[in-house]
Amino acid sequence: MDEIQEEDEIQEEKDLKTLKRYACQLMEHFDTVQIFCTKRDSEDGGTVSMHYGDGNWFARYGQIELWVKDQASKTKEEHEV
Repeated sequence: MDEIQEEDEIQEEKDLKTLKRYACQLMEHFDTVQIFCTKRDSEDGGTVSMHYGDGNWFARYGQIELWVKDQASKTKEEHEV
């Protein structure tokens, strides 16, 4: 493994730790939490995505599925006008 890959892995671990910390804080107030994040990759200019969740997996999955369907419907309505 080269130095750049090691730095990327270290940064990924730090980012995941941050997501877990905020998810933990939110779990004090909510039954489920799912966080999706993206950031620009400084090396190649691409996008890096991360996610972390806590609480009932089925509830999180259902909420995400409902959100995606709702957003798709709204987008379709906006483009039909």
